[in-house]
Amino acid sequence: MISYEQALDKILSLEFSLGKETVPLLSARGRVLAADIVAPWPLPRFDHATMDGFAVRAEDLRTASVDVPAVLPIKGESAAGHPFAGEAAPGTAIRISTGAPVPAGCDAVVPVERVHVVMDSIATTLPVQVGASILRRGTNITQGTTFLARGAMLHSMQIAALASFNLPEVDVFRRPRVAILTSGDEVKPLGSNLGDADVVDSSTPYLSLELEACGCETRSFGISPDDAQAYRQRYEEALAWGDIVVTTAGVSVGPHDIVAGVLDSLGAQLVFTKVAIRPGKPMMVARVGGKVHFGLPGNPLSVLCNTEIFVKPFLRNAFGMKPQMLPTQKLRVTRSFQPDRQRLFFINSATSVVNGECVVAPLQNQNSANSVNGGLANALIVAPPGDGKVEEGTIVNVLPIGQGL
Repeated sequence: MISYEQALDKILSLEFSLGKETVPLLSARGRVLAADIVAPWPLPRFDHATMDGFAVRAEDLRTASVDVPAVLPIKGESAAGHPFAGEAAPGTAIRISTGAPVPAGCDAVVPVERVHVVMDSIATTLPVQVGASILRRGTNITQGTTFLARGAMLHSMQIAALASFNLPEVDVFRRPRVAILTSGDEVKPLGSNLGDADVVDSSTPYLSLELEACGCETRSFGISPDDAQAYRQRYEEALAWGDIVVTTAGVSVGPHDIVAGVLDSLGAQLVFTKVAIRPGKPMMVARVGGKVHFGLPGNPLSVLCNTEIFVKPFLRNAFGMKPQMLPTQKLRVTRSFQPDRQRLFFINSATSVVNGECVVAPLQNQNSANSVNGGLANALIVAPPGDGKVEEGTIVNVLPIGQGL
C-alpha cells in the first residue's frame, strides 16, 4: 500500500496526451485552450469617451471660472461608429458620445452636465484635466500580451472577451473519452424494480455528470454481473471506445472482485492497487493497451473522493492546467471529529458562512456507502492520521469539491 502523495505522483507521471482541434468560438464554452491567446491588438483599440459631452483641449479651459467662463464653438461631432474626421482645431469643442473616438487634437472630455450650450457654443466655468473622461487605447490590454494561457477552461465571459478580438475560432484540446463501467449482481440501473437486496447504481450518474463538467465525453457501458467473462466483454468494449476507462467496484480482494483478473488477462501494467487513504483505499490504476484505467471502489463516497483527489488531477495535467491539485483552504471547524489512526482521512463536509466567516463542519456518519453525505457535501476536510480528537475551533485544511476542474 502506497501513500496518497506517492499515488498522486504516479498518476501525474502517466504518459497521456490529447489531440487538438479548432472549434467555433461560440461552441467553446467548457473547452480547454490548447494554445495561449495573445492579444492581436490593444483594447480599447482607440481613445474613447467614457461620458457624453464635448471633446476639448484641456489648455483651452485652463482659465475657466465663474467670473470668466470659457466659451468654445462647437465644430463637429464624434459618435459611436461615426468618428469626427480630421483634427480638431485649438479653441474648439467637438460634441462626443460615450464610446466614440476622441478626435485628434483633443485631450479631454467635458461631461455634458458641466457645460451650458448656447446656440453653437459651449460655456463652462470649470477647468478640466488632461485625460478626463477618456479611456486610453490599450488601457485594458496591450497588443502582444498573453490574455489567456493554454490550459484555461473557457467560460462565458472569457468567450465574450475573445469575441472582442474578432476571433471566430479557437484551438482547444480534444475532449478525452471516458468509458464508465460498474459491476455487481446487486447493482441495478436507475428506474429498476428493486429486490430486497438490490441497490441502485449512483456512481455512474455521478461520474458521467462530473466528468462531463471536467471537459470529458463520457459513455456508460452499463453494469456487469460478477462474472469474469461477462465483465471482460464489457470492458473490452469500453477499452475500444475510451481514452480512459473508469470502473467502480470489484477492485478489492473478495471472491467476487474480478477486475484485477480481467486486467491481468488483458496484459495490463499495474501502477498501484491500494492507497493509504480513507475512504477509497482499494483503488487500481493501470495502463491497458496504451489507455489509462482508474479502478475505483464501489461505495459512493469512495468514488467521489478518488475522483476528486486522483482522477481530476490527472485530467488537469492532461489539459495542461496548473496546479494539478487544487490548493486547500484553511477554515475553522465548527464540530469536533475523530481522525483515522493510520490513514489520511478525506472527510465529507459542508462549508457555510457564520458571522461573516467561512467555516466548515464535518458531516455525520462518514461510512463510505452514505451517498446522502455526498449530496450534502461541498468540501473534504483533509485530516492527517492521529489518535486525538480534533476539537471545534481548530483550523483545518479543506478541499472544495464538485466544481468540475
